[in-house]
Amino acid sequence: MRPKQVILAGAGLLCLGLILLLVARRAAAPWTKPDEGRTIAYSILKPLELSLPARPLRVDSLKNAGFAAGTDGWSATVVGAEAAIEVDAQMPHGQSTSLRVAAKEPSDAALAQELQLSPGRWYRLRGWVRTRGLDPHGAPVFGTLQVQLPGGKGVVATGTNNGGDTDWTEVTVEFEAPPGGRTRIVMFFTGYGKGTGTAWFSDLGLEDMDVSAVPLRITRDFLPGSISPMQYGQFIEYLCDLVPSMWAEKLHDGSFEGLSPYKFVYLKETDFREHPWHPCGATNRAVYSLDRNDPISGAVAQKISVVGAVPCMVGIAQEGIAVDQGKPCKFSCYLRQQGVEGPVTVRLHREGKELASCTFAPTAEWKKYSALLEPEETSTNATLSITFGGPGSLWLDNASLMPTDNVGGWRPDVVAAVHALKPGVIRFGGSALDDANLGEFQWKDTIGDPDRRQPFRAWGGLQPTGPGLEEIVQFCKLVDAEPLICVRVSKRKPADAAEEVQYFNGAENTPMGALRAKNGHAEPYRIKYWQIGNERAGTEYESKLAEYCKAMKDADPSIVLLSSYPTAGVLKAAGDQLDYVCPHQYDCANLAACERELIATRELIKTHAPDRGIKVGVTEWNTTAGDAGPGRAKLWTLENALACSRYHNLLHRQADLVEIANRSNLINSFCSGIIQTDNHRLYKTPTYYAQQLYATQGGKRPLKIDSPSSGRLPDVSATLSEDVSTVTLFAVNATLDDVVRPLDFSAFGAMEQALSIWTLMDQDRAGEPDVTNSFGQPERIKPVLSLLRVDGPKFDYRFPPLSLTVIRWTTSKRNASNSSGE
Repeated sequence: MRPKQVILAGAGLLCLGLILLLVARRAAAPWTKPDEGRTIAYSILKPLELSLPARPLRVDSLKNAGFAAGTDGWSATVVGAEAAIEVDAQMPHGQSTSLRVAAKEPSDAALAQELQLSPGRWYRLRGWVRTRGLDPHGAPVFGTLQVQLPGGKGVVATGTNNGGDTDWTEVTVEFEAPPGGRTRIVMFFTGYGKGTGTAWFSDLGLEDMDVSAVPLRITRDFLPGSISPMQYGQFIEYLCDLVPSMWAEKLHDGSFEGLSPYKFVYLKETDFREHPWHPCGATNRAVYSLDRNDPISGAVAQKISVVGAVPCMVGIAQEGIAVDQGKPCKFSCYLRQQGVEGPVTVRLHREGKELASCTFAPTAEWKKYSALLEPEETSTNATLSITFGGPGSLWLDNASLMPTDNVGGWRPDVVAAVHALKPGVIRFGGSALDDANLGEFQWKDTIGDPDRRQPFRAWGGLQPTGPGLEEIVQFCKLVDAEPLICVRVSKRKPADAAEEVQYFNGAENTPMGALRAKNGHAEPYRIKYWQIGNERAGTEYESKLAEYCKAMKDADPSIVLLSSYPTAGVLKAAGDQLDYVCPHQYDCANLAACERELIATRELIKTHAPDRGIKVGVTEWNTTAGDAGPGRAKLWTLENALACSRYHNLLHRQADLVEIANRSNLINSFCSGIIQTDNHRLYKTPTYYAQQLYATQGGKRPLKIDSPSSGRLPDVSATLSEDVSTVTLFAVNATLDDVVRPLDFSAFGAMEQALSIWTLMDQDRAGEPDVTNSFGQPERIKPVLSLLRVDGPKFDYRFPPLSLTVIRWTTSKRNASNSSGE
């Protein structure tokens, strides 16, 4: 029994009756609070569940805001020349003492204080600033207040700069407390550069912004642009077990190359690791070696030799295999032998019980042998062994155990889950593609006969030969997503990228198109979207870019080209050939910083390629990227789902600029995957469900919402469907408190109706942002659909804490079709 559930004794029947009455009233109609006379609408999630309120979070007040105690509570940081920092009783603001910061030589000086605020709530920081002769010498921040992430690891919001000679001027900074609530308040003399002169600060204050009475009015006015389904894109890469976890193959290291440690870690004690092959049988009489002479693929084949006349059974085995009763798997392996007289036996077994078996009689020449194994029982930890009777020698290579219900080689549960996600576009790229220190990827090694492909490692993880680049493209087609292929630039030439384009898109009478046809796919794949380089920047990249664009366009003039990072140099070098520039945003919880970067990228395009109509593709994004260790757990939490939902709201508002966005990563990936798998099952993280709601419920056109430009709780976006029949409101309450807001849909009709409402939140109501799903509780956090009858388009709605709410309003099409803002 969960501790938050309350058991009522004694008057239990009476209490239960009251609860049933309350639930019935809520389900039938909105509930009117008698003391206020306002209508509060509820989405019924889990009737009859009684929960204790969430534990209150300590919220700090600003200490020593008037400097009566000097600089107590404030920590000073000075870079460059010394700055004088002292209380100035001779320069008060009103009745308050001021703090003076002065430097005769260039100095970067600031004072900061860290506070605990309520995560996701909006606050207003106020203060007064006066300057004399303040020259920032090019520094971007001076004579102002700034709000930062804890430890100064990112900017949340910045006030207006004050330089030269200014009298007392009020500086106001409105901001949203970051996840976790820890916030850094900073007074800047000059920042991110060095200045001279004097600045005074006085009368600082911090207040909670209450906007609960201000309605959110969804208007008929369109925001610029239309929302592309590619905003809901996903990203896959060769990263440890990411691709293998999607592939249906049940054996690891089928080519016997040997497993190696991963170059990344979440929890080293529990992180997934592949099961290795190990000797079995009379191992004392066998010699095991890796033979580099004439392997089928890769560098080696497995050799097992038994010397002497004593009969014995030896072999090799692998554990941890999941099989289902009555569901056949195709076993295959290349075998050859010398001096072995009896058969080679392949067995699936568990704790001494045989589940399925077959035998082969190999010869002295390499040959591929195969048979169907149909398990008699279900097991999640079966062993597959390959044995023979000595003396003699046996060679093995390219062993495989593939379920016959695979979908083009992929796990059917993964295909179904991704298809239901409606990703729009799936990008293939990643560091292992374009960084020799992290991977050995060569695209030509991943095409053709899988038995003859070259195994390679990515982030230390051995990649199976089956799921090559061509299979990844086929996976995209299976789930109705556009493939977006990133081509390698490091240690490559434009001709290599051109060949790659021609292989996938060229006619059968072209050299690479003919190779594709020979490999079994005569019809071109017609891949539209191609990115040049993964996370590339700098003069070397910029100097090559135009040449890559030309070579790839010569191979297929119809393709759409994306750059790597957006810079002035990129646009100057190839702005006349590019269709997209592509930042990566791995701090999407800091929404203001992401928005600033998008606005800056818009200006960059306008300055350097004003007539090309270049768009932005955010080809990787999340709340963090390479952070390893236990802290990485935040990537599969409810908090991550809410941060990603707010990022989707931002993308809706930037729909005219951002057409492509690929969240990183799709599967596993040390907590970041929105789908998590093991050897026989999967579950979906909270972010999977959030993105699915956006992709399946969002409309084509973004709508303007009338509300305060800041202090918006919840964080919202609204869309209109292509047939103008439905308005959808997405609302994220990332705080620990209920948020009540008046909603106004009257621009789209005044009729009474039953609203469809999806609410994504913790079904256990723990009140904790770090809750998540798991194999034990795969649906603790998932959307719940409810219906709410309202008697008109204006009503108050209570948004639960730590939730994403999606509300669908059926329009009067005549009103909706009169929308403006084209």
